[in-house]
Amino acid sequence: MCDEHADVLVGRILTVGRIRQLNAKDYFYQMLKDNPQLTAIYPGIENELLNGAIDHHIHASPDFVHRSQDMFEVGIEAAKAGMRGVGFKDHFHLTANAAYLVEKHVNMLIQRGEVEWPYKGPDREKGFRVIGGIGTCHGVNPEAVRQGIKYPNFKMVWCPTFTSAGYLRGAGKEWRNGVRLVGDDGQVLPNVREVMELCAEHRIAMGFGHTDFIELKPLATLARKLGVRAILDHPLLELNKLLIDEMKELADLGVYVGVYCQPMIPSIYQPVADPFETVETIKAVGAERCIIASDFGQVLHLDTVDGIRIMIRALLGFGISKTEIEIMIKRNPARLLHLED
Repeated sequence: MCDEHADVLVGRILTVGRIRQLNAKDYFYQMLKDNPQLTAIYPGIENELLNGAIDHHIHASPDFVHRSQDMFEVGIEAAKAGMRGVGFKDHFHLTANAAYLVEKHVNMLIQRGEVEWPYKGPDREKGFRVIGGIGTCHGVNPEAVRQGIKYPNFKMVWCPTFTSAGYLRGAGKEWRNGVRLVGDDGQVLPNVREVMELCAEHRIAMGFGHTDFIELKPLATLARKLGVRAILDHPLLELNKLLIDEMKELADLGVYVGVYCQPMIPSIYQPVADPFETVETIKAVGAERCIIASDFGQVLHLDTVDGIRIMIRALLGFGISKTEIEIMIKRNPARLLHLED
């Protein structure tokens, strides 16, 4: 039956027609028909791929809101799963100090035999890794980053999220008082450039936060020029949604495209989401230029490691190969974080 509203957009990409398909009473059976390899998926199929995995983008307590787990709990569960390491993000503050303590605690438990760590990588002697960094929602302050770099587990700078001018602009809100990364002339602002120069000099990665293509293109261009390793933070979430052509253009400049549990695993936070957008993005951009992470920790989501497990199973079931997943969850995050240097 013809539906005159089928092509109406809900957000940047999702249409009313697609939502109806996703919620049709026979959708489950159609999904199995289209993806027969799903019948071969079983709990534990992800274990091999989890061994050596790095989730660089996790929200955990202590934080500015309640989280489903604290950093110790996440670290211990990740180590038990054989993961190589985890990373903790805070929108507003420094996490490198807490990361140091969590890393020391988890490795102490491993050494005592109280936590079994089945990781089999050649760098096992370096121990389970926990990375932190600094969020810049209060403003992009080069001096704050300069001080943060002195912390041993400081590996990332995250551009602003909820206070970002680009995020506010995309949400249709007043944006000129937001934290800006790019000036009216289209050039990266001097304070942001200084932070990027610090990142290049000290081998610190950047997460580009919640902003729009207007800011992302100049950021990616400068990152390439300076040699900064950077990633698009959950570009499929509606709050900073990018089109595939935009992601490919930024990837061409050397920026990794983040593919996250959010929004591949629909939730109460974003109940209307198409999991296949993630699959299509990986296929279009290429696994060599993507990184898997969870962005989990919210109290109404799965726990972090459980979320990664479900995502790996889904990707396998939807036609992404084990080799591609290994690249996105092991090799690429290690390169982003300079762990291979």
